[in-house]
Amino acid sequence: MKSQKIGVTVDKRRGGRRMFPIHIKAQGALVALSAALLAVALAGCSSSFKSPTSTTSGPQLYMSPVVNDEYTAAGAAVTTSTLATYSIDDTAETFAQATYSSSGEVVNYSGSMTTLKRGLLDLDLTYDDSSTNVITDGWAVELASQDGGLLQLQNQPFVPLVPAVTCPSMSTAETFQFVTLPAQLLTTGLDQLTWNPNLETAYGSVDISASGSTVTLANIQQYTLPSTAGGAAGSPSNPSASSVTGACSSTVYGETVAIPAVETITNPGSSQYVTPPGIFGIGPSGLLVESNGNGTYVPSLSTAFYETALGAGTGSIGLPKPSRALDTTALVGAQYLGFFYGSGESPARSNWSSSLASFGFASQPASCVSVATQTSTMLYGGDFTGNNPAATAVQSGGGYGNCDFAIDFGAQDPSNNGLYPAVTVYVGSGFAANTTGKTYNFSAVAIAGQLNGKYAIFLIGEDLVGSPNQAWGIYLLQSN
Repeated sequence: MKSQKIGVTVDKRRGGRRMFPIHIKAQGALVALSAALLAVALAGCSSSFKSPTSTTSGPQLYMSPVVNDEYTAAGAAVTTSTLATYSIDDTAETFAQATYSSSGEVVNYSGSMTTLKRGLLDLDLTYDDSSTNVITDGWAVELASQDGGLLQLQNQPFVPLVPAVTCPSMSTAETFQFVTLPAQLLTTGLDQLTWNPNLETAYGSVDISASGSTVTLANIQQYTLPSTAGGAAGSPSNPSASSVTGACSSTVYGETVAIPAVETITNPGSSQYVTPPGIFGIGPSGLLVESNGNGTYVPSLSTAFYETALGAGTGSIGLPKPSRALDTTALVGAQYLGFFYGSGESPARSNWSSSLASFGFASQPASCVSVATQTSTMLYGGDFTGNNPAATAVQSGGGYGNCDFAIDFGAQDPSNNGLYPAVTVYVGSGFAANTTGKTYNFSAVAIAGQLNGKYAIFLIGEDLVGSPNQAWGIYLLQSN
């Protein structure tokens, strides 16, 4: 590892150092967060989107949402997560993470990058603004033309990345499907910074249109997670309104959208905090990322919090609904890189897990069938030994991971292209995060589509067999 501090330029034209307004009073809070949605377009056979032309040069600035906290190896809390930006320069091969407050921008981490097989970015940390030094490296997967991606720094959970380049110009509504970015699993009641799959949104759809700075989210459909594969999905106990209006403007995160544009809530006292409204962006290829505020905890308001318009948990990730049914054979025949995310179980704060994921093989290992019997709708994959895809043996073999995991998508919903509501996930006994010593399975829901002509898969499920019991997320981008 290198030890010097390096400089990473943040392109101000992409939202580099502009601040958004947040106003908080002692006994009342007015949280005003105005943001702008990116121009939405998707090139590919299964969508009508067309990518806009961008003339902006320099490093790409991405918004990343709140997902979870950062912890030391011993489980001690280091930071409380907040909205952040990542600046990634593919030409200079550098990256940086920054957060923002009323005092300005703080660059927390920066470093250099190396591109490995299948386009995986190996992040080498060279500057750490904290005194804990719990992060040394990380991994990232970017879409073509830096239209979005997925990233994880060591001892932090994965985060989706969305480049907020321009405001939307969709005069005709475009339909998106999304899944919740889960918080820690809660199976009874509702609480802050948790996700109850029986009562809260797991997945859904929304029609998005724009007129000037006004962004309209209409026909919002939200569903809870089915208790079994193929079971009936329910309605959340606290659903969004069927139509929500957001505001579009420049922020430090780029051109993003706030929902609602202005929200007034009551602060119960000087020792309490309130979360801002949701903020989301959509990348040029159609990747949608929503964050449900800054994740600050309000102990005395455990039953008086509010959800934003799309996902529950800590937000949502989505993509345009395909214009026709996907070819499931082609979907499971492709290769993918991405991340596993286990949200952990409430009330513990440090029992979540996050690791790199690889699915699909150029030549499928014979050992795959020991995880699950192959079907026509099954995708095999797994983790990397030691979570190290840079190992010589891995790279000489083409950059593929283990085969200790399987996803059986089942049938595509006949009424919703790209929605797979009856997924079965098989966790092999050799998977590093499997503490049971045996292969088991759980049910899930997945959405799939194309971004820049390549497949993307986002999955959410509930694991009640492994330890801890937790929500599972799998996020994959095609790598071939």
